Amino acid sequence: MEVRVLRHNFLPSLYRQTTEKLPLTRLRREIDLTMKKILQTEIPVSREARELFDQCMAHLLPLMKTNQYNLDCSEPPLYAGDVTPWTPYKKESPCYLIQMKVGKLHGLYVEPGYVVFPLSVKTDKKVVKVYKLDLRSDDKHHLSPRKMYKAVFLVFEAAIAKLKKALSKSRSTLTTASTTATDRTRNVITDKPPIVPNVRLKVRGEDLCLVMSLPGGHEVEIIPTITTSPEGPFIVAKPYEHDQNPSSDMLWRLNYSPNEEHILTAVTNGDREQRINAAKILTFMCQKEWKLNHVTAYQVKNILMHEINFQIDHTPRWQRFTPEECMHMVLLKMLEFTRERFLPHFFEEDLNLWEHLTEKQFRFMRSELEQLTRDDDEMLKVITRIRVDKIDY
Repeated sequence: MEVRVLRHNFLPSLYRQTTEKLPLTRLRREIDLTMKKILQTEIPVSREARELFDQCMAHLLPLMKTNQYNLDCSEPPLYAGDVTPWTPYKKESPCYLIQMKVGKLHGLYVEPGYVVFPLSVKTDKKVVKVYKLDLRSDDKHHLSPRKMYKAVFLVFEAAIAKLKKALSKSRSTLTTASTTATDRTRNVITDKPPIVPNVRLKVRGEDLCLVMSLPGGHEVEIIPTITTSPEGPFIVAKPYEHDQNPSSDMLWRLNYSPNEEHILTAVTNGDREQRINAAKILTFMCQKEWKLNHVTAYQVKNILMHEINFQIDHTPRWQRFTPEECMHMVLLKMLEFTRERFLPHFFEEDLNLWEHLTEKQFRFMRSELEQLTRDDDEMLKVITRIRVDKIDY
C-alpha cells in the first residue's frame, strides 16, 4: 500500500503580545457569555479515564505481543481526540486506536476514505499472520473489519488472563516471603499498581463497540487499527458517523485523528484557544439552530482546520485576530463550502463530508450563513438566542 506524505506535520507556536488589549464590544461580550455556558454544559472526555487507561495498558501491552492467535497488538495505543469522525460510545468515554501487526497486507483504495485488504485464496501464513482465526469477509477474499473486532477482543482477554496469573503468582510469592521471586515480578511491573480491566464486545445498531471498563465506572472505547506508517494514515475498523455502508464486511476507513490532534494542539498553543472556542460556539450553534442542525462537530473541526491552513499560508500573524473576527472567518469558510456543496476532508480532499446532505438542507444552511456573515448585528442576535434558554409557558 502506498504511503502518502501528509501536509502540515508541524505548525509553529505563535503568541499574542501580552501588552495587547482586545477591544470590548457587545458581540465579544456575548461570545464570552456563550463560551462560558458551553463550558458549563458540555460533557468533556474524561481525563481520569485516560490516565487509568494509560496505567492499565502499561501492564497489558507487554502481554499482548505473543498469544495463541499470533496477533501482535503491543504497539502503544493512539488517542483518537476529543472530536472523532464516528459516533462515540459515550461522550465522556475516550477512544483509542489499537495498532495491529497483521503481516504483509496491501490495502487498496476503493473510493475516497475507504480501503480494502485483499487476501489470497490460499491460506498463506506469510500473508496473514492471524491464521488461527477466521478473519475473512463473507466473500472469503478480503480482511473483515468486523471479525477483526472479535480478534482484538480475544487478544485482550488472553492478555488479561496472563496479567491475573502474574498477579496471583506475585501474591503467593509475597506470602511465602520469597524475595527473589518478588523482585523478578517487579521487574516486569511498572511503578503504579496494575489495573485488571474488563473488556466487552457490544453491538449497537449496525456498529460494533469494543469497550474496556476501568475502576470508578470509567469506560474506554478501543478500535482495531492497521498502521501503514507512524505518520499515518491510520486504517480503522470503525464506520464513519455518516458512513456509506456501515455494515460492510470488507470496508476499512482512513483515519487521521493523531494528525488532527497535533494540528489543534499547535493552534491552541498559538492563539490562546480563540479558534478552538470559535469552533465550539459554531458547533453549539449548529445544535441549536434548526437550519444548521445536520452539521456535526467533526465537520466543524474540518472547517476549522481548513481555515487555519488558509490563514497560515496567507497571513502568518493570524493569531492577532479578535474573537469576533475568528467567528466571522470560520463562518465565511463554512459558507464557502456550503456554496460549493462540498466539504472536503482536511487530509482526504476527495472525500466529501457533506455527501449525505440534500439540496433543501444546503439551501437552508446557505440562507442562515449568509445572514450571519452579513453584519455583526445578525451574529449578535443569533448568538444571544442560542445562549438564552427558551421559557415554556
